[in-house]
Amino acid sequence: MRTVIGSILIALGCLLAPFALTAYWAANEIADPNRYIRNVTPLSAHPAIKNAVTDRVTDEIMVRLRGLGISVGGEIIRETVKSGVDEDFAVAWVEINRLTHRRLLAVLGHTPNLNVQGEGIGYDLAPVYELVKRRLQVTGLGAASRLPKTHPVTLLLPNSAIVMIDGVYDKLISLRWVLIVLSPILIAAGVFLIRDRCTALIGAGLGLAASMLALAIAMSAIRNVYLPESVTGLSYAAVVAIFDALTAFLRDSLRVLFTLGLIVAATAFVVRGRRIRSRLAAAAFEACPHQSAEPSKDVPEG
Repeated sequence: MRTVIGSILIALGCLLAPFALTAYWAANEIADPNRYIRNVTPLSAHPAIKNAVTDRVTDEIMVRLRGLGISVGGEIIRETVKSGVDEDFAVAWVEINRLTHRRLLAVLGHTPNLNVQGEGIGYDLAPVYELVKRRLQVTGLGAASRLPKTHPVTLLLPNSAIVMIDGVYDKLISLRWVLIVLSPILIAAGVFLIRDRCTALIGAGLGLAASMLALAIAMSAIRNVYLPESVTGLSYAAVVAIFDALTAFLRDSLRVLFTLGLIVAATAFVVRGRRIRSRLAAAAFEACPHQSAEPSKDVPEG
């Protein structure tokens, strides 16, 4: 009976492990603004991100110039935008992401302090737009001063994705400490209940590794199946770059836990094998006939 209960506890603990890890990641890497910015800041140098921003700002400026009746070659505008993105994009990218992160938390936290209505959450590229306006004026296009202030947005998360994420995010954040504490406690309690600790540790290690493998498969499915279908404002390469940057901690952590599970299982397997061999050797020794301890006498008495 103890073995059955212990096995159930270990299985439950391993089943909760991916949710505990994901909850910790959501609370510490996504909800925390400093860590969020730290994770996405290197993307300012990513070619796919720079190309997506360049295309969107170029299109916006061309539309605005045509609206003012100004005819300028698209290649000239694009080269100016590209030059600005290549040289001065890093600071603007951080500012863009700070605003995007506040809007994301406002939606997921159901707080009305920011206007997040529309098709979804996107990157407000106004800082890049204003940067390029100044560059155009410096290069001799005086008409750029007549460009109105605007907020060109590149959609990042459509409303359909936000609805899906919202419910999961709320549950993970609200239950994160329960999951983080409960998962290892269940595994430890299960190992304690099972008399054959080595077998219990083998099962716990393999179960933990299997749960991390399942989480890795789920992340791969989101990255390679869901993301291509949900791409809207950004290119697929840009969306994947953002996804990889935001989930780096989660990927690294699940690899560590996967490896830890295999090490625990392998170590317990080796120890169990040694114990079995020792018992077999002892049993074989006991089964062998033993010579009398008294010295034999060659000459009979009498």
